[in-house]
Amino acid sequence: MTNIREHFLNEVMQYIKSREAKEIVYKELSYHLEKSKSELVSKAVPQNKAEEQVIKQMGNPSKLGTHFNKLYRPVFDWKLFGLFIIIISMGILPIINADGFSMARQIINIVLGILVTITFMLIDYRKIKKLGWLFLIVAFGFLLALNFFPNAMINGVSIIRIMGFTISGISLLPILLVFWAFYLSKEKPNLIVIYSVYLISVILFMRLSNFTDVFIYSVLVLTLFLSSSINKMTIYKTIGVYFGLLLTYVSVFWFTAKELQKIRLLAFLNPAEYQHNEGFIYLVLKDFRTQSGWFGHKQLPKYYIQELATDMVFANIMYFYGWLVSGFLLVLLSLLFYRMVILSIQIKDRFGKQLIIGVCSLLSVQFVFNVGTVLGLLPHISISLPFISYGLTPCNC
Repeated sequence: MTNIREHFLNEVMQYIKSREAKEIVYKELSYHLEKSKSELVSKAVPQNKAEEQVIKQMGNPSKLGTHFNKLYRPVFDWKLFGLFIIIISMGILPIINADGFSMARQIINIVLGILVTITFMLIDYRKIKKLGWLFLIVAFGFLLALNFFPNAMINGVSIIRIMGFTISGISLLPILLVFWAFYLSKEKPNLIVIYSVYLISVILFMRLSNFTDVFIYSVLVLTLFLSSSINKMTIYKTIGVYFGLLLTYVSVFWFTAKELQKIRLLAFLNPAEYQHNEGFIYLVLKDFRTQSGWFGHKQLPKYYIQELATDMVFANIMYFYGWLVSGFLLVLLSLLFYRMVILSIQIKDRFGKQLIIGVCSLLSVQFVFNVGTVLGLLPHISISLPFISYGLTPCNC
């Protein structure tokens, strides 16, 4: 009778295209058939008849196979893609009023961004799960290259330029995201591995003298750590120790830092007192906020800064296009993150869930700090606005 079951299962598998889906469905149906058969046998039904009856109850194998093929087929989320298209297209707006920046290059970046996004949305993300460790090796390889073999520098930060492409610390975060999503989606991830990989990678990032990357990376790892299957008490203890060490580091840094380093924070608290150095950017942003109006301005502002096409693109849109357009952009970005949160709830696969949570974390922390800086709520640090900043990353400009 086992031959009858195998024949039925093989017929179902013929209608399923994905190899991974075939494995899942085969195990699922085999378990269900065996369980149903055992229930009938326990009611004194002969094994041969029990198996025949269970298979008959499953229905037509072609319909069943077609159903599972649709169920496990990668779904293209048109709502998410539509929001992304509108947002990334708005990246043209800041370049219209910026000097020294190529409109053609920004359009090329937008088109490439759309093509890459379509590719990633169409492929079966489960196929890259097996390559988790490879992603970590590649990321560490580039981090070592940035530390010891950079071929260019931007504002004191090491980068590598290859055939027109720029590799910086922040451009490696998506690669590390895949590793962390893979490893923290395990049932029992090893804490020693987690701590070791995080510490080594943070040390390599800190050697690049770009603490913004360290901050974004730490938020990413912390978010995925919180959403993992690790015991909650262990998570709370780890977070407690982490923030304790962070507080100690900040305290030591404050009392040992040079005056110039302290001025950056003091300028945020009292920009007028430091208007000739670090406070200047805060005063310029304040003028932009007060002068923007609902529909913006056509003439250039009194003080034009290069960051208006890079890190401060939201200020650019706010000043030249007004609160209506900038508010529309904020709504679109908020809807994008909301849609990603909904998807993370709907996806049952732990790896897929971690991937979406990681992407949402990676983008939202940049969104919050960039907009927060422009609105005067947070101190100025070099963080780009997702999908909008010139070159798509801060180091491409």
